[in-house]
Amino acid sequence: MSQICPFLIVSLILLLCHNAASFPSGSRSVLREISKDSTVKPDYAVDLNISNFDAVLRDTPATFAVVEFFAHWCPACRNYKPHYEKVARLFNGPDAVHPGVVLMTRVDCAEKINNKLCDKFSVSHYPMLFWGPPSKFVSGGWEPKEEKSEIRVIDDGRTAERLLNWINKQLG
Repeated sequence: MSQICPFLIVSLILLLCHNAASFPSGSRSVLREISKDSTVKPDYAVDLNISNFDAVLRDTPATFAVVEFFAHWCPACRNYKPHYEKVARLFNGPDAVHPGVVLMTRVDCAEKINNKLCDKFSVSHYPMLFWGPPSKFVSGGWEPKEEKSEIRVIDDGRTAERLLNWINKQLG
């Protein structure tokens, strides 16, 4: 048994050295290149912050707007992003199927600059989606107990399909 142990150690060292030598120098950069996804899709939702929020929503030709309040560190928001982007692609961007109908936007509440904006809309959880005429978001806000507001919370939009169904119901 005592003779087998050194043999195993030497064999293991030789095996590791052989495998290390089989990778050419610079192999890390090759791995980085492989991991770069050349098909990265652009974001279709318009990023808003306190400095452009009113201007973008005031100047849009869209009849309605969806504003997603999220936090970039939030796991639920990260999981939701592809769903939101799938719907945003239908309404925003150069290849939009339905341009000018709904402006899909988002606000990162984790950014300090947006604290007052997120407070103005009483954001209580992430992601939180709002629907309404863009002009009603401008210099406006939302309160949970406000019944006659033209800005509404989208409470059934956790997948792209459900969000699109909700939007279609609103559009009639």
